[in-house]
This record gives sequence, structure tokens and C-alpha cells, in this order.
Amino acid sequence: MLSHDDIWTAIERLASAFGYSPSGLARQAGLDPTSFNKSKRVSPDGKPRWPSTESLAKILAVTDTTMEDFTSFIQERPPAKKNKTPKKTSAEDIAEITAKILLDTKSVLFNAREPFTLKSGKPSPVYTDCRRLISFVKEREILMDFAAQTLRSAVGDKNIDCIAGGETAGIPYGAFVAERLRKPMVYVRKEPKGYGRMAQIEGFMPEGVAQKTILVEDLQTDGGSKRIFIEALRAAGANVEHAFVVFHYGIFPASQANMERLGITLHALATWWDVLAVAKERSYFDRHTMKEVESFLNDPENWQAAFMAKSKG
Repeated sequence: MLSHDDIWTAIERLASAFGYSPSGLARQAGLDPTSFNKSKRVSPDGKPRWPSTESLAKILAVTDTTMEDFTSFIQERPPAKKNKTPKKTSAEDIAEITAKILLDTKSVLFNAREPFTLKSGKPSPVYTDCRRLISFVKEREILMDFAAQTLRSAVGDKNIDCIAGGETAGIPYGAFVAERLRKPMVYVRKEPKGYGRMAQIEGFMPEGVAQKTILVEDLQTDGGSKRIFIEALRAAGANVEHAFVVFHYGIFPASQANMERLGITLHALATWWDVLAVAKERSYFDRHTMKEVESFLNDPENWQAAFMAKSKG
């Protein structure tokens, strides 16, 4: 007889086997994302709550899993059939959903009248803050489920031995992705720390083994900063051919050129063009702002030069 703990354990392991958190699996099956939360498993008076028959039927359907396969997760035995894959969200839908999440959480901002000042000192009517995303649990889970799906589809689970987060914004995302893919994780500093082991890479990387490693960061502009991390990983013996970011600007030709120079294939959930499309369709901003942002995205340098000349005048 299956116990209360057995059922919930099997659900957690089924979710993990397909690259989901329990809430991500619930969402993929069309259920309330909180359906499988631990807080839902026991009633306020301490009585065990069981998942409904409908809930079980939906997660088995979306993962194409039989009841026999489901019960095998209780003993941590892999299902008899290993060629099953859950129904996947298309790349186009991933980009659209990601763009909406970025806008709704204010992780991307538009302001054409009072542009932001970039690190370079130049103005920009758009600004990205993917670090902000880590504070939004539901949205973060959706995006990290997408990240796992993207890497499994584009790279292949067997071609991933390790996940490396880049200091500092890439560290939490590296951890989230490594957890979903059930892979070891390290993180890479911009430069070796000046004491102790003088390490630039934190975590464990076996010597003499060229681990297939994915570099994970929050975003990419022109890709120039990736070189430090990639060279450090390769110097440590890692085989680095892929990088993942939540958000890719997608407006600088140098980005593709830098990736080709480094021998890296970049994977991202969304670009500024995806954000612009969603912002237009849903009227997030006024017409003037949308016009200025689109002008900037099409030709950043000319837009910046024109704005600075206008400001001086």
C-alpha cells in the first residue's frame, strides 16, 4: 500500500526527472502552481492531505508516465521507459512569457524622457536588472524551468557535466539551473581571491577530467565579460562550449562576434526584441516611449549621440 509520504516523494522525483520543481510540474500540467507545495500536504489541524486523482492524472499525462513508472520513483528506480519527454513550451512562447515576467517584475525598465545612465556614462532609454528577479519566487521558478528545458533540448543532458555561475549575478542562477538539471556546480570569480588558496574557481572540479561545463550568467550585452570566466574554466581543464543567460540584449553585433571568437554557443530565454514586442502588444508604455526605445534598439550609438547632443543644446 502506498503511504502519504510515498505519493509526495514520487511526485517530487517525477518532477525532478523531467527538470521541474514540483510547482513547475503542476504549472506544466495546467494546475495551480501551489498544488504540490509542502504547505498543502498537511491540513491546519495536522491531518495528511493527499493529491487529488485529477492532479495525479494530469501530471502523468503531461509527462507521458504510466502508474507503474510513477510508483517506481518511490524506490528511486528509474522508469522502465527512458525515452519519454514532457510536453515542451516552444521557444517563441518561452521568449514571450519571459518578456512579460521581466516587464511585470520591473526587471526591465523603459524611460525615454529621463534615460538611465549606463556604466559607460552613456544614456539609455532601457535598463535591465535581472538580479531583481531572484526575489520573485513564482516567476523565478517559471524561468528556471524554461532554462532547464532550453539546455536539455539544445545541449543534451549527457553533454552537461557541470554548471558554472559567473560572479556575482550568475551565481544564484547557476545554482537554480544546477539544481534542476541535478548537476554539480562551481562558481567563477572575476579574478583570484587574494588570500588562502588564491582560488578563482570555487567548488570542486576533478583534475584530469575535461568536464563539459555550461557557464551561466544573468544577462549578456556584447559578451566581452564572458572571456574572463571562460578562460578561467578552460585553464582549470573544463570543456566550455556553451553559455546560458536569462536575458540577451540582442542589439550589439559584437555579441555574436565575441561568442564566435570564444567558440561559445549562447542560449537565452529572451532579448530586447521580445520585450519590445510584448510591451507594444499590451501597451505597457506610451507611444513616445515606445518610439524612442525602438529607435535606440535599432541603432544604440546614433540614439545616444543624438540624445547627448540635444541635452547639451
